[in-house]
Amino acid sequence: MGANNTGQEPQSKTIWWALVLGMLLALPCLWVGLQLDDYFHWGLVTQRSQVLQTLSPASPYGLFSFLDGDPARVVDMMNLGLVPWWTYPQVEYAFWRPLTELTHGLDYSLWPQTPMLMHLQSLIYFGIMLWLCFQLFKKIQGETSAWLWASFLFALSYSHGVPAGWLANRNSVLAVIFVILAIASHHRWREYDQSAISLRSCLLLVLGLLCGEMAVTAGAYLLSYALFYDKGDWRSRFYSLVPYAVVGLAWLSIRAILGYGASGSGHYLDPLSTPILFLEMLTQRVLVLVGGLFLVVPPELGSALPAYRIWVYLALFLLVIWVAWPLLKSDRRARFWLCGSLLCLIPVASTVPHSRLLIAASVGAAGFLGLLFVAWRNGKLRRSGLAGAATGIVAVLLMVLNLGLSSLLLPLEIVSMRLMGDNFLNNGAVSWNLQDLPQGATPILINPPLSSAGGYINGIRLYEELPVTAKTWLLASGTRSLKVSVLNQHTLDIESAEGLYDAQQEGVLRGPQAPFSVGDSVQLDGMIVTVMAVDEGVPTQARFQFAKPLNSDLYRFAHWHGGSVAPCRLPAKGAAIELKMNSEQCAMP
Repeated sequence: MGANNTGQEPQSKTIWWALVLGMLLALPCLWVGLQLDDYFHWGLVTQRSQVLQTLSPASPYGLFSFLDGDPARVVDMMNLGLVPWWTYPQVEYAFWRPLTELTHGLDYSLWPQTPMLMHLQSLIYFGIMLWLCFQLFKKIQGETSAWLWASFLFALSYSHGVPAGWLANRNSVLAVIFVILAIASHHRWREYDQSAISLRSCLLLVLGLLCGEMAVTAGAYLLSYALFYDKGDWRSRFYSLVPYAVVGLAWLSIRAILGYGASGSGHYLDPLSTPILFLEMLTQRVLVLVGGLFLVVPPELGSALPAYRIWVYLALFLLVIWVAWPLLKSDRRARFWLCGSLLCLIPVASTVPHSRLLIAASVGAAGFLGLLFVAWRNGKLRRSGLAGAATGIVAVLLMVLNLGLSSLLLPLEIVSMRLMGDNFLNNGAVSWNLQDLPQGATPILINPPLSSAGGYINGIRLYEELPVTAKTWLLASGTRSLKVSVLNQHTLDIESAEGLYDAQQEGVLRGPQAPFSVGDSVQLDGMIVTVMAVDEGVPTQARFQFAKPLNSDLYRFAHWHGGSVAPCRLPAKGAAIELKMNSEQCAMP
């Protein structure tokens, strides 16, 4: 397992090609623009946002503290239409990322209307992350072909796409930079000087945690290092982890004291506040992430596959372990990388599976697969008969998936936020004609693509310098087929057998731990919503009672129509219409 210096100079030159290739595939990020949370961040820094800044005592701008668990704030935002009526009043997702906020402050203060420069800053951080990881592989793998394999695998990992291409996800890239630096510093300490605490490693971990929660994955690698790579005795290995545990506990304590955390949300499950719910979701989410990490099935797309997919992922991953078993038994590096990558999946399983959550785990996966491919090519995994054929097939398939398919997916993942944003939200928000709206009138969008998109719509319009009204109401998710019935001049019902919002996609604002019941009521300034029917805690029918008649000039009803917003003329009293995202039934002639 020692370093092999044969061909060192050609390998050193080749490693630059890994960096160039990774950067070229990431280059489309320069044209992604602002998407979703980016508009919210832009509005807060430039002080043009309708969203009130939360109390963020240790954050310069409060960019990642959209909701802080204050019911009064939620009601205010409901009245403005910046969150939907079904938002859980105590919902909280407030994250402590002050160092990342400073980089966004630079963007939105110096070049607020030039997204390409914002993405250029992100691209620089991405290149730094790649290069530092290459150097980490060199330290662990040695000057061997395993170093090259790992570097190319990491450079081409599709899981880097969204963190590199979405400005609001820059925190993950910054956090992983410090995770890599902390691992490298710890490795240097344990290999060459075990006489004192590595204060440098602890400081790097602190900086990573101040960039984003993704930095907790450093603990996964440090634990794996102590278990499988460290040469010291067990007592020494245990004590090597104590300083990092102290840092982690201090960070958790300060974070809690300052009021940061996540609760009441279906997307973000805090293992400390909702341990039972977290454990219930853990196995399923981890297996989906394993499928994304080693089998290159993007977790966000895998949800469209049958439910038994997670057991297929498990079976295929166990097949990979069987193939790699001779390597795992003989090579502590392989054990370290594999265990570290798997442990990384536990903390990120606190939210809905997505490829962007794999960025830290991809470090260990690349290191492990690099060693696996070299061992297979050198005949160290050789088996006879059908077992040998199966080993070869699995190794080649892993190469095709993690080098070929992954490299094709990487630029697509990078621009995915632009593709989704433009087709699903941005174009419609810009097309909404509010020029002739009477003063004091409230626009009401019956079926936006996501009923949680109110804050984004107004943010987009502000950024594009289009008129924005004092408040905007969004009634139900356009991803559902809706039945809209007019009961009287003040009241209408909306029904959908699938639910009035997508509990999985929109669960960020209300989790399963806060279900609706029949008769629950939400009172806003000028509208009362009453839940008439539910299915597994999600409303399937709601009654909307308006303070003014439905045909009043103070209301302007609209619906999402073919990717744009079109005016809507409601049916007569006692009548109903079926409404879909591409429906023309509600459009005025």
